[in-house]
Amino acid sequence: MNGPPPSSADIELHPVLLSSPSPKASLPPTAKSSNLTLPLSPSPSQPVAGFGNSLSRTDSIDPLNTQSLHPVDGGYHAWMFLVGATTIEVLIWGLPFSIGVLHLYWTNTLFSGYGAATITLASTLHAGLLYMLTAIAGPLITAFPRYTKKMQLAGVVVSTLGTVTSGLVTEPWQLVITFGVLYPFAAVTYLPCATILFEWFSARRGLAGGIMFAGTGVGGTFFPFLITGLIGRFGYKAAMISLGIGYGVLCSIALIPIKRRLPLPRRRGGAIGDEAIRRPKANMEFLKHRLVWIGCGVIMLSSLGNFVPSLWLPTFADDLHVYPSGTGLISIMNAASVPGNAIIGYLSDRWPIRILIAVDCLATAMACFFLWGFGTNASLLVPFSLVFGVLGVGFISVQTKMMSMIAKDDPTVPAMAFSIFAFARGVGSMASGPIADQLLKVDILKGGPGAYGVHNYASCFCQVPHI
Repeated sequence: MNGPPPSSADIELHPVLLSSPSPKASLPPTAKSSNLTLPLSPSPSQPVAGFGNSLSRTDSIDPLNTQSLHPVDGGYHAWMFLVGATTIEVLIWGLPFSIGVLHLYWTNTLFSGYGAATITLASTLHAGLLYMLTAIAGPLITAFPRYTKKMQLAGVVVSTLGTVTSGLVTEPWQLVITFGVLYPFAAVTYLPCATILFEWFSARRGLAGGIMFAGTGVGGTFFPFLITGLIGRFGYKAAMISLGIGYGVLCSIALIPIKRRLPLPRRRGGAIGDEAIRRPKANMEFLKHRLVWIGCGVIMLSSLGNFVPSLWLPTFADDLHVYPSGTGLISIMNAASVPGNAIIGYLSDRWPIRILIAVDCLATAMACFFLWGFGTNASLLVPFSLVFGVLGVGFISVQTKMMSMIAKDDPTVPAMAFSIFAFARGVGSMASGPIADQLLKVDILKGGPGAYGVHNYASCFCQVPHI
């Protein structure tokens, strides 16, 4: 029985799926009617899964790449990516979160009696610039995604150079250049680890982010003992040179499993078969989301206090001659942040984000006010290190949830959102050192109870931003 020829409306178009198609399929499916053959590329109303609306009518996904997509939220490649990203986190952020040990050595031994303000600047500048350069690296990597791995390796080279040359300094100002300015180029190495994570994890994104951020605590736990041991046995120069070389080698190895799960979108050129990698266009509409600016404020204020204990707790403990020493207290704090990051990341997948932030900040403020404020012995300083490690240092894990809420399914947004949050964190980090240095000169609570009469700035300064 012959009927009228089918119209275009009668042709059912099946979009290309990104989930495990048949191994035998080597070409995208087609719809046929009579002599009409239509290639089935995604229409504007049907975006490719995982790319949101970032692909236009002229874009397509390489069909060979779609055959090899790995599972999300699990599988060998996802977990290996997380292992590599966490290792990068350990190496890059472990040293900044152990800076109090180096600050104590620089102040009391290497440059004893002079350059205190410059040393404090070098001790806080590197962390602030790490965040600032992360903010710059976000748009750069978004614009040139093909060069991500090359930029990461360049970051390893420059930051390794900064660490090695910091062992050769003879004046405090040289620390500002070597450790303060060169080392922060590690931000280019770090950023893709934090943003490509969004491709590998979806339902477990908060937990995965918490595990990765816990790498900071792991590094901050053993770096103080490693630095102290190397300096004590081999001297400062040999310690920093060997530390820098080891850092460079391990970072290079950890970069091996850092790769994208989703293929980069391609655009068909004018000639048949001619293809060019399309640069994803960042959708800046996310800036209209009020959570972006609320998150920036929360992160910046918390950063004003989060870095103060890491910097000044060793000096504080040394002045009071308490045991464990400052090295031990910093290690306890960073060790506590390992489960802290994982727990807060886990809770961020289940609790409303506002409630989690409020509970975390209030509890951290109380720990600063009571435990450090009255802490002149180990019975209070050790609990403070534990609580602050879990809640204060671990607070960064809420950032993954905020980024997920902002980005939704757009793959270009995580790098941009992370950059904005990193900039806010960098502002807080860079401001915390000079402000704390000036507050040390205020003696309004001299002779007061507990630690307030010794270093009165510490607890108050950490308490205010967290409240």
